[in-house]
Amino acid sequence: MSDAAEMPSPLECVFLDAGNTLLGPWPSFEGRLVEVASRHGVSFEEASVEAAIMAADREAIWPTDWTDPATQRGFWFGFYVDVLDRLGHGGDHRELADALSNAFVDPAAYKLYDDAGPALAALAERGLKLGIISNFEPWLRDVLRLEGVLDRFSALAISGVLGVAKPQPEIFEYALDQAGVPASAAIHVGDHPEVDAAGAKAVGIHPVLIDRFKRVPPEAGPRIGSLTELVELIDAEA
Repeated sequence: MSDAAEMPSPLECVFLDAGNTLLGPWPSFEGRLVEVASRHGVSFEEASVEAAIMAADREAIWPTDWTDPATQRGFWFGFYVDVLDRLGHGGDHRELADALSNAFVDPAAYKLYDDAGPALAALAERGLKLGIISNFEPWLRDVLRLEGVLDRFSALAISGVLGVAKPQPEIFEYALDQAGVPASAAIHVGDHPEVDAAGAKAVGIHPVLIDRFKRVPPEAGPRIGSLTELVELIDAEA
């Protein structure tokens, strides 16, 4: 993790990103895409899908206004078209991209990662406040409720509700206000060096980079690989 020796002291609050940090599509983003494509008569290898998703994510221009469902759907439709194009899917992408758009907005299709539930419990046991700061649609609340963890969070800063997205400072500041903690006493755990780490650091929140799937380039610096490692790191710094 970047600057591990400079963890806030005392630490009062742990903010977490949602996708690729706390939860994800079940069984995985690429696995679900392969499954949906197969139902439409298209066969992809998961490794190729993962590479296409990573490339599309690096070049995506994220909307800053997530209050409009049409904007959200339009972004993701374009994202899936881009992924399909990178995969060499011939012909008109619209039917399959539309099917993917529908598949990925079902809250029941998302699950906490195996380490997430125990890590949240461990952090709460240590007296830490917990919060979410995520570029996600409003139905993230439904995912958290279905997974039985919604009540664990003192702050929910969801871009689709607030209409601002990371790395904009307003979404981080909203979370700090909700949690009732100063930036100097908080950390934010997320998987994107610019959107999560740089965005948090810009408002004075200590960034923790998580790289569950070994997708973050080496030049991004130190990172953790799981939320179990986060708990261990916090304990070591206590």
